[in-house]
Amino acid sequence: MSYRPARTAFLAGSAAAIAATAWPPPLQAQTAATPLVAGAGLIEPQAQAYYARANGFFKARGLDVTIVTSANGAATTAAVAGGTLQVGITSVLGLAQAVGRGLPFATFAPGGIHDSRFPASGVLVLPDSKLASAKDLSGKVVAVSTLKGLDQLVVSALIDKLGGDVGSVKFVEMRPTEALAALQAGRVDAINLEDPEFTAARSSTRFLGDAEDAVGKIFVETTWFATRDWITKNGDAARRFRDAVIAGGTWAMANPLPAALVLQQDLKVTTTRATQRFASRFNLTDYQLLLDAAAKFKFINPTNAADMVVSL
Repeated sequence: MSYRPARTAFLAGSAAAIAATAWPPPLQAQTAATPLVAGAGLIEPQAQAYYARANGFFKARGLDVTIVTSANGAATTAAVAGGTLQVGITSVLGLAQAVGRGLPFATFAPGGIHDSRFPASGVLVLPDSKLASAKDLSGKVVAVSTLKGLDQLVVSALIDKLGGDVGSVKFVEMRPTEALAALQAGRVDAINLEDPEFTAARSSTRFLGDAEDAVGKIFVETTWFATRDWITKNGDAARRFRDAVIAGGTWAMANPLPAALVLQQDLKVTTTRATQRFASRFNLTDYQLLLDAAAKFKFINPTNAADMVVSL
């Protein structure tokens, strides 16, 4: 199904715009809440669950959700595969890679999106760096949150688009909270960050480019997933969870200052304004855009977005 009769219906530029495309209204709280353990990450594209918890959206839908914060999407997928988590959020690329390895995962709720009108990520270098553009990253060391993950993909796409040699770049994996220190210490030549770390680092770095724009002006970055077996057996709980995180993202886009307080509390960051955009419904076209880019750079085999989605 589509959540975008037009681009503006897909995004939340205002509370009214989101209300027109939001999921069904909250269910009444049930007497016995359904327990659920969910994995989320350290970046804003994975923050819907924090917002939902802070506003009581899970409780209002009869869910007792414990959120486990993972270092990155790869850690979350491993935890879901091992049964430590029932649901989690990872990049669309990370999910496709897991499915490609034979893991029985599927997505049941969309997460964060990239929208070039709302910059929330980018490649950063030191202010006095001699690097003039991403093309100059050929032969350099670049820190990303997950090797062969979304950060590495979009940086590769940007370097390639500008005529650089992607094959000569050395990518290293670092937590977003550690990347800036590594840049300042000279251990890496550039870093790719997403909010909240991206905005926090802008005052002490120089912006080299929005790597995500090299993939597309709008596409889905992150997505909520579980095993197909869990979704099949827990369809009602999955629907209620989906509705709660959609409500969380909707609230954050309409209330960026209060949302920043949630990030400060849950992610221990100093950001003062939330910037991330979130999807309100599935749009397979904007999933496919990222999957096609990933296949081009051989991060995955060609993948059909529809094969990864379970409609509830």
